[in-house]
Amino acid sequence: MFRIIVNSVFRGWKQMIRRPIYICMMLIVPLVSAWFFFDLMEDGVVKRTPVGLVDLDKSDLSRNLTRNLSAFPQVSIDKTYGNYQEAIDAVQRGEVFGFFFIPSDFSTKALSNHKPTLSFYINYSYFASASMQFKGFKTLSVLANGGIVSSVLTTAGMPKEMVSATLQPIVTHVHALNNPWQNYNYYLSSSFVPCLLALLVLLVTVFSIGMEWHAGTSRNWMRTAGNSIALATFTKLFPHTFIFTAVGLWIQYLMYCVYGFPLNCNPWNMIIAMFLLVIACQSFALFICCLVPNFRYDSTICSLLGMLSFSFCGFSLPEETMYSWISPIGYLMPIKYYFKISIDQALNGIDLYYSGIYYVALILYCFLPLTMLWKLKKNCLDPFYIP
Repeated sequence: MFRIIVNSVFRGWKQMIRRPIYICMMLIVPLVSAWFFFDLMEDGVVKRTPVGLVDLDKSDLSRNLTRNLSAFPQVSIDKTYGNYQEAIDAVQRGEVFGFFFIPSDFSTKALSNHKPTLSFYINYSYFASASMQFKGFKTLSVLANGGIVSSVLTTAGMPKEMVSATLQPIVTHVHALNNPWQNYNYYLSSSFVPCLLALLVLLVTVFSIGMEWHAGTSRNWMRTAGNSIALATFTKLFPHTFIFTAVGLWIQYLMYCVYGFPLNCNPWNMIIAMFLLVIACQSFALFICCLVPNFRYDSTICSLLGMLSFSFCGFSLPEETMYSWISPIGYLMPIKYYFKISIDQALNGIDLYYSGIYYVALILYCFLPLTMLWKLKKNCLDPFYIP
């Protein structure tokens, strides 16, 4: 029995080492992707997006407006243009990502109690930079409106204290809980990178088993493991578990120790969650292989579910805004429960008791394929490959 275990383990490691795609998908892709996203968003938000300015008014009021726009960290006025057409052409050439347009009658209308129009044009082909531009331009437009009203009221003789009370009768204080820096990196990368890792675990697991059918080696795989499907799957997936867990822990080290992501819990809470995530994703992919003994179908199903996890699991779209029939789909994927643990433990730092249900859910995934291993064994001993 010991010899069978050793031969089966050796076969699993040998197959993994001999195929460069394993090294690429298990080491290079997740580590490079993690470093790319963490470093890309290291400053928290996109800053100093290059924009243009068209000032046809050239008055003291418009120049003051331009200085205020330059003070916003979201945008950087790199170019000034003489008219609308020049600015549009510059956006189309990619010189700037948008421009702010001040009409020639801006100060005249503003000081004569008319409604001047401020326009801004944004290239939404680049969503992140466009969002920052919109935020800066919109804020400046609102402030400009308040500044004009303040000038008119002050000129009319109203005291400055009364002007401030009139323009802003209610003062609000915003306290951003658990992410007071409003750092995009803390909530985007902390969900996106683990989800990418989960997707890779699904695909590598399906590839590892599917290639046995595709290459016609499934009988040899079972014979090496003494016709024990439990031993065959364990020895095949254990090297993957070891490597993916190590990669996941390294990603967590980058997040919490190098890039300073919030970690308001015992580090072991997230370490255990990462280990359970890897095993749960492997078990889920193994269950798919048991149900559908076809390499092409299995890889398609796992790819589709893995990609939809980015949306259905509440990473890019809040769960509260989803259709009622879409939200439950996210709970089919293991990454959903890791995401919940990350929010509760790392971000909010609540008591471990309240996250226990999510740990239990990840553990239950490990038992999911046990109900169908008999079917996988049957398909391995009597393979019928469908191209």
